[in-house]
Amino acid sequence: MSTKRTKAKCVITRRRFLEDSMRAASVPISMSIGTGIACAPPAWSGQKEAAGPATRPVDHRIIVGVVQQAREPELGANRDKIVRFIAQAKTRGCRLVIFPEDALGCPVGTSNEDIEKAVDVIRDAARSNDVYVIFCAPFAIPGFAPDRRGHCLRVIGPDGQLLLRFNKLICNLPPSDPRRAPGVFHVDGIPCCAMICADRWLRGFEELPVTLGAKILIDCSANARKEWIPEFAWYLPVTRALRNNVFSIFCNMGEHPKGMDEARHGHSAIVRPDGTFAAAADDAGDQMLVAALDLSQAQGTEAQRRHNHPVFKPYWDLGKRILQGEKANITLPTPYSSPSVEITIAAAQMACSSDVRANLERMARLISEAAGNHADVIVFPELAVTGAVANDITRANAGVLRDSLAQIQMLAKKHGITVVFGMPHIEGAKRRNSAFVVGPDGSLLTRYDQMVVDRSVNAAGFEEGSDAGAMWFKVKGVPAVVTIGSDARWNEIGELAAVRGAQLLFNLSYDQNTSDAATLLRTQFWVQLASFYTFSATVNAADPRDLARPSVTANGGSSLWLDFEGHKKKPLDDIEVFSQYSACRIASAGRREEILYAKRAMPKQNMYFQRFVSRRYPHLESWYHLGARVICGDI
Repeated sequence: MSTKRTKAKCVITRRRFLEDSMRAASVPISMSIGTGIACAPPAWSGQKEAAGPATRPVDHRIIVGVVQQAREPELGANRDKIVRFIAQAKTRGCRLVIFPEDALGCPVGTSNEDIEKAVDVIRDAARSNDVYVIFCAPFAIPGFAPDRRGHCLRVIGPDGQLLLRFNKLICNLPPSDPRRAPGVFHVDGIPCCAMICADRWLRGFEELPVTLGAKILIDCSANARKEWIPEFAWYLPVTRALRNNVFSIFCNMGEHPKGMDEARHGHSAIVRPDGTFAAAADDAGDQMLVAALDLSQAQGTEAQRRHNHPVFKPYWDLGKRILQGEKANITLPTPYSSPSVEITIAAAQMACSSDVRANLERMARLISEAAGNHADVIVFPELAVTGAVANDITRANAGVLRDSLAQIQMLAKKHGITVVFGMPHIEGAKRRNSAFVVGPDGSLLTRYDQMVVDRSVNAAGFEEGSDAGAMWFKVKGVPAVVTIGSDARWNEIGELAAVRGAQLLFNLSYDQNTSDAATLLRTQFWVQLASFYTFSATVNAADPRDLARPSVTANGGSSLWLDFEGHKKKPLDDIEVFSQYSACRIASAGRREEILYAKRAMPKQNMYFQRFVSRRYPHLESWYHLGARVICGDI
């Protein structure tokens, strides 16, 4: 057992990850493809619905082309490149062609009239090739400096008509802009939604359209090279697909072969609803991914589960109604605040035994060590007391679990430390996968029952929890939440907790899948959960193979995260993996048992909602306010 911070490690290469993913059964290409049905634009947009071509039967497959364009300096060059790629996509059977953010780029000072002339050429190309085209372009804003341009996304139908136009919210906007998410549009009757780069951080763009039936989520970006983090890889499009079980398309700008644009990272991808790749690119510009999407795979199963959970259903239902035009007036509960204190977290990546007594002895040693290193809180894995073997879990009766809790309470009081750990809880005939939090005085601060039970590995028969308020507690007066395992997949839990004022976030895990792909995926969910202005610990069980009676396999990889400054953060010396647009990884563990430590001075308040969401997204403020209420804890 060691106490350390490890150096950064990339758990899997891009090539190997793609090879594993591509082994999934490919979707056969169907050439029997229908024609377009355009939805009515939102009432606020001021657009008129395009008549569109005659309706034909909707097919369950569509071939899409995703163009990883290298942007040229001049408007005409970009226009002509878009037209060429549209023609190439047609020859490859594509019905929908997608281009990245700022595909129709142009020099500062280019007039809106000239931009619209180029748009007309692209509309003609869509019509002559009988395809849908999605692309982005800048526009000058009257009264603004020439370099303070806006960006808009346009959807062109196969008849050349404009089906949808909306402006990027996290950008310069004219005062008249309604600052609303566009909702759903249709391609051959297939409900889709699109977002422009940073707008993907706004859940109304990224996921509310799924409540209206969207089956394809499209992210058009111009991400710089510094935004590609190998340790996290395609964490945004992959987790988006899995959280919703729909297709997730990431169309990014590629590297210019002659260096005539800012360095871009490329890595465009078409991700299936199960998280595997239908196609993915490297960083090179001017390439096109082509894939046939079988829409029968996009069942939205996980999205429906999230939307219908008894805790979150009112939240999702209100968001859907607001997206459809309803107005709401719900106030934000007063966010929690923190005293001016420093917090030291000890992430105890413990190897678990099938023997409860052995686990308690190991926990006692780790608690003593963490207290000796002046930790304020020590965080253990999910099911740390029993291990994760189903028979061991069911064999631990209420008396054994009650006695285990009592021992840990004595240890917490003896060492004056807050202890967070996983253990089953039995209430009548129901068994739940729970997290217990014991304060430094030995009192039980809370018991939280996992709300997102992973049904695929639920041999122990855990019931889902339904009390979000139970995840809350305080460490030295700092508001904190605890989550368990698969809760991390629903990152709205972390976001809504941040809106309510959480500044510490913990996820306890016992992931039995130790493959490289599963290890990366766990990290990808963790980094998103931790990316809401919190100081976080995500703790997985260590490899138990050296124990006398090992529990099920695990491979560690626990991590400590920091995201206090949001997207304005700067590199720090004690950060293992810096990421400007997500949480930074302070430290991570290997496979073996060890404790990770990190100390941070706590801000007075979590400003995520005020800085990042509220001012950009006023029409959905009530949605977030309700979310903060449904996840509220009385602490």
